[in-house]
Formats: sequence, structure tokens, C-alpha cells
Amino acid sequence: MFVSLRILTLPTDRIGTRETLMVGLRAAANRLPGVVENLVTRVYHEATINSGHIVWRMVHESEAAANAAMLDPAWRGAVLPLIGDAEVTGVGYRMTRKAPSPGGTKIWRGLLFSCFAHADPALVHELEERTLLLAKYVPEIRAWGLNRAAWSEGRKPIHYVWEQEYDDIAGLTGPYMETPVHWGLVDAYFDADCPEFIVDPHLVQVVATISEPVIR
Repeated sequence: MFVSLRILTLPTDRIGTRETLMVGLRAAANRLPGVVENLVTRVYHEATINSGHIVWRMVHESEAAANAAMLDPAWRGAVLPLIGDAEVTGVGYRMTRKAPSPGGTKIWRGLLFSCFAHADPALVHELEERTLLLAKYVPEIRAWGLNRAAWSEGRKPIHYVWEQEYDDIAGLTGPYMETPVHWGLVDAYFDADCPEFIVDPHLVQVVATISEPVIR
């Protein structure tokens, strides 16, 4: 399966139309070929960075199906008129490294980030492996996926999507952020004061409430 994830930031004068826009996107996605799952929801009010107003996450049958959806007449006729004046941060990725939850999760969090072009490949690999330690040592992470981007759109390139599911927001803002694995190992790659610093400071952290698992 292939995921296309878009974070939409609306112009100030359109924020009041967010609910209508989300209804329109749900209807438009039903007209697109090869869409297996579709989540359109508002961005949660807490623990977000550069996260805009709307999360739109579609699961497609394949990467080819995701690309075909954007070329379909329904995309030009139904989607673009809805999002044409929004700032879009988008990324497409295959779910190759993941652990789904048994269900019951209420919070989804996505971290979209990129590494500098000159980053040492060994450090990039270390970042991946240490990020996965969070899934091992933070039991509040009920489901997770760490995957490399196949394509991205927006202000800056996106190389990785690190997403998790939790029972509640406290699992993210508490145990996840406070574990020594986070501040003792992983944070160094994001911190300009550390020799391991390889992650571009412009990143997106987006949170949304969910009624069923999205990492499958």
C-alpha cells in the first residue's frame, strides 16, 4: 500500500469554511480511482508545529495508483478547486516499516522531516535506528511507521514520515517526549548544538484525533 499525506494550511479568510472543505474532500476522494482508505480531519489544537488546519491522508493500492489519482479528471475538477488557494505540505510513501495497533487508539501523530543533503549516511542510518528505539521503549506508542518519502511537495523536501498512534494526547506529550531515548539519543540529530545535527530545522509535527487506526 502507498500513502499520500497532505497538510493543508488555509488562507485566513477561509479558516471558517474548514468543515465545508473537509466534506468536499471526502466526497472528492470517493471519486478518485485506487483509493483504499481516506482520512480527512482537522488538525488537533495541541503539540503541533507548522501543521496548518486540515490533515488529508489517503491510502492507495500502489504508488502508481496514487499518481494516477492526481491525473484523474476528478482531481482537476473536484480537488483542485477546493485546495487551490491552500498551502500544501505533501508527501507520498510506502508503508514498509510499521507496526499496526490492535485498535482503540484515539490520537495520530505525524512528524515530517528531512536530513541535510551533506549528512553522513552513517548518521542518517543511526537516526533511523534510534528513532525505532522509541517504539520499543515507549509502550504508549500503540502503533508506528517510519518510512522514507517517495515524493514530497511544499516549502522544503521531506525525506521521512514518522507516525504513531496513542490512546490519548498525554502519551505523546508525556512519556514519548520525556523518555531518555528521546532527549538523550534522538534529539541530538535535531539539535544544532550537537555534533550529530543532520535534520533540517523546518519540520512538520501534526496531530489529529482518530476514530479507528490509520496505521494498518
